[in-house]
Amino acid sequence: MSENIQTAAFFALVLVFEVLERVRPAREVDRWKDLKIDVFSFALAIAMNRLSNYTVTGFVNATAPAWMLGGWHALQGLPGGVRIVMAIFLVDFMIYWIHRAQHRFDPLWRTHAWHHSIEQLYWFSGFRTSFLHSFIYNIPQAAVPMLVFNLSPLEAGLGYSIGILIQFWEHTNIDVNIGPLKYLIITPAYHRVHHSTAHSRTNFGTTFSLWDRLFGTYHDPALVPATAPLGLGEPYDKKRMARMLVGV
Repeated sequence: MSENIQTAAFFALVLVFEVLERVRPAREVDRWKDLKIDVFSFALAIAMNRLSNYTVTGFVNATAPAWMLGGWHALQGLPGGVRIVMAIFLVDFMIYWIHRAQHRFDPLWRTHAWHHSIEQLYWFSGFRTSFLHSFIYNIPQAAVPMLVFNLSPLEAGLGYSIGILIQFWEHTNIDVNIGPLKYLIITPAYHRVHHSTAHSRTNFGTTFSLWDRLFGTYHDPALVPATAPLGLGEPYDKKRMARMLVGV
């Protein structure tokens, strides 16, 4: 059930964001420039995500104490929708600090550098991630819903589908104004600043913008031109591509 929901959500979002990017593009993107790399990275990212998710989930099921797998009674009594939202909130807080650490510590940066090699940012290129990047992010994404909130397979599937939506949303190439919601939720322009060569150590939030505002890493997207260069600032060494894909 969970995987069926995720698969259906994925293909529906592909259609939605492909149309949105055609109708309201934020910047000119040459989709053909890195298409082979993006297709390869996408296929690898899906496989790596599944592998790391099953690994983390299996480990938690096999080693966590029974009282942890049962969740805390106060949280178990909350409605499913509330627990899903709280799980997304807590996971995003944890990933903010993981993401920030990836830009500070060299061993962690190597897990993340492949993602920042993107120079043509749109929904498809956003799946360019290394194996260790996927594995590290899957630890809170898989463990928190199970250990803390005891989500059912259906609830976990819905939460994970929302996570897929966020993945599309933050990397999509659309020009959009969400009004006052920008003080809570990141926008494509917000995350594009993070992918820019000059401001990659700002805007670490992947769902909520409030973490950057609270912890001093916010940079106003209005101050960065939509045409600002993206990527590492220099071409990556193709001889190191295999290592970058692994994240070492």
